[in-house]
Amino acid sequence: MTWIIKSSKKVYKNRFMTVTEDEVETDFGEKLTLGIVHKKPFALIIPWDGRHFTLVGQYRHAIQKFSWEFPQGHFEHISIEETAKTELKEETGISADYIKMIGHYYIGPGHLSQECKVFLAKKLTEGKSDLQEGEKGMKTIKVTLDELKQMKKTGKMEDGPSLAALSIFNNFLKQ
Repeated sequence: MTWIIKSSKKVYKNRFMTVTEDEVETDFGEKLTLGIVHKKPFALIIPWDGRHFTLVGQYRHAIQKFSWEFPQGHFEHISIEETAKTELKEETGISADYIKMIGHYYIGPGHLSQECKVFLAKKLTEGKSDLQEGEKGMKTIKVTLDELKQMKKTGKMEDGPSLAALSIFNNFLKQ
């Protein structure tokens, strides 16, 4: 199954994304106009010391509220693994002697090309964070798996990528 792109017009671009309007023809001959947001992959890091997870919390303008989530960041480094290591250190101050990609998924394949690469970070060493522009005021907390499940249940954690990554983490542990 492959849809044919008849035309694609760039309607917006900034350093993080490009938005196109695509005229496509489906396998069934239907002609559709689709708005697509194109973004590079991003790394989401699950810092876990075997008992506690480290979460970051920050204000998210798009939803106009504070959000608890796993550290994450745009692919802006040599590799996606380097992005994971750098984002973890910048946002939490933590360095990891062990970091491994344990899964991936697409955020919203109906309108967004972005892929989330989920990394597990272990053998953690605490340090000083180096928050970037827009991250000032970011907080960190350590929570157990039970506390994290409670945060999810009570709506204190609503970040979709973090919730999906938690599912990947749970499946990884079962292997």
